[in-house]
Amino acid sequence: MSAMGGEGKSGGDDDPRLEIHRKKMAIGKQLINLRGHLQMKERACRSTELTIAEMKAMPDDCKTYKTVGRMFLATPIKDVRDGLKKFLDDTASEITQLKSKQKYLEKEAKSVTDELTQAEAEMTGG
Repeated sequence: MSAMGGEGKSGGDDDPRLEIHRKKMAIGKQLINLRGHLQMKERACRSTELTIAEMKAMPDDCKTYKTVGRMFLATPIKDVRDGLKKFLDDTASEITQLKSKQKYLEKEAKSVTDELTQAEAEMTGG
């Protein structure tokens, strides 16, 4: 039944190792995607923090505009500040969740790697 054509012990042991390897690759892809997403969120957070810091120097009667599609909409500076703070809080919450998921995936990857190592050791040792 195996790809090698044999039905002995080595043919049956290939499937669990391949399945473990596939799981390891899938977790690796998830980690890569998650790290990219995390970097993007951290970059957005830093950019928003800089914008908030620059807006603190602006007077309260300063005219501000917010983009809506292809146009600019006059918006009170207080609303712009509040919107940026809400975005910052939401982004910080998402970053916390992503870091938690990253820790979980890293533990899962280590577990799968150990499982693969053990399966290979059993294959060669016995």
